[in-house]
Amino acid sequence: MNNNEQQFENFVRGIRFDDAPDSDHRDKLEQDLLRTLTKQPRQKQQLLQIWRIIMKSRITKLTTAAVIIVAVALSVTILDRTSTPAWALEQTINALGNTKTLIINVVANSDDGSESMPFEFWFRLSEDNNGLFDMRIESEEQIFVVRGKKAWAYWHDENLVKVYEDITTSHGWMRDLRFWYKIAQVNPWIRSKGLQALKWFADDWKETYGQDERTGRDCVFVTCSYESLSISLWFIFDLESKLIVEAKYWRNTNCQGPPKYHAMSFAYNEEISDEVFDFQIPEDAKVIYRAKVIKQQKEAEDLLDQGEELFHKEKKYAEALEVYQQVYDKFPKLNDGVDAAHALMMIGICHYWLGQPENAIEAFRKTVREYPHLKGWIDATYFYLGCAYTDQGQKEKALEAFKNCLKLGEGVRDPDKFPLKHARESIDKLKGE
Repeated sequence: MNNNEQQFENFVRGIRFDDAPDSDHRDKLEQDLLRTLTKQPRQKQQLLQIWRIIMKSRITKLTTAAVIIVAVALSVTILDRTSTPAWALEQTINALGNTKTLIINVVANSDDGSESMPFEFWFRLSEDNNGLFDMRIESEEQIFVVRGKKAWAYWHDENLVKVYEDITTSHGWMRDLRFWYKIAQVNPWIRSKGLQALKWFADDWKETYGQDERTGRDCVFVTCSYESLSISLWFIFDLESKLIVEAKYWRNTNCQGPPKYHAMSFAYNEEISDEVFDFQIPEDAKVIYRAKVIKQQKEAEDLLDQGEELFHKEKKYAEALEVYQQVYDKFPKLNDGVDAAHALMMIGICHYWLGQPENAIEAFRKTVREYPHLKGWIDATYFYLGCAYTDQGQKEKALEAFKNCLKLGEGVRDPDKFPLKHARESIDKLKGE
């Protein structure tokens, strides 16, 4: 995969449900969701299913940000401030009733805030109310277009186009667009459900009233955070229009530092011409029709799901190892190696639970050697490598592995969450011995 292509796919790669491989994290999240479910009426069970789609999907970072921002922009009805006339439910519903299109100007920042990339986002629902939509995301480097069920991804520098004939049946990172269709089928403009999910599952939800510094208009400011995802959000709603006018998204839980995404402006109901969504393949462009690899992607995902079931739920580590080995053997380069790296790391963990530390160490070392570019996987792999070395009494190698975990996880993982927190604790323990 070329650098620009990898950059784009990394840019839009998913926030992951942490299936790799902190079972405590998973169990806590499941318990939190179940506790919430038992307290909510039946309609909230449907919402929980939608939230699970977000959490379990390898949903793209960019798509996730857009999902959250659009969901809120089109669903402010949850702000049912019955004691505050500005937020009367009926007024909000009326404000959203005729919403047809949305245009957002966004700035995406690097993890350390030293680089930024502006892009524009266009979204339009089908007038047939059939759950389909048109979407375009464009920056100086890439263009991403969805028209109904078909999609195109284009890289300027490489003059490369990927064509997806039916994204509702696609796999890999494009499968995350199914989430949009799932939401659209439940309720074409999402309305209350999107922000209800944000509010019900938030660990810290705050609303304050003030004025927008840019316009001087009266607004309500909403902040919320999600410990399980290590993210936080900030929104401004205009009290007169009842619509969102600005939003920020952080990959930490305290809204600190440069936001990963800053939605600087929103335009509602502006006419968007068909030309915006009519992607023309440039002359002499290299074209890849992704339908050719859909079968492979589906097989890899099915195997990973099977392995997850065997490992996490049934505790059948030997059987899970065999399944993960199939993924690694069959698809070493699929999706830039993400599936294979995941599988190889899990092979090491299976060996670890089977009491085969030497095999575990070899699998972990092989993972970091063959897939050093996959941040978010390699840091966790180094943590498990350090644990295996520790159990074997190889203190210096364990310290080196834990330090690599911290180094590679910086700016990618929440420092107070797995695996960085555990790596620091392990280092302190080893140095104290």
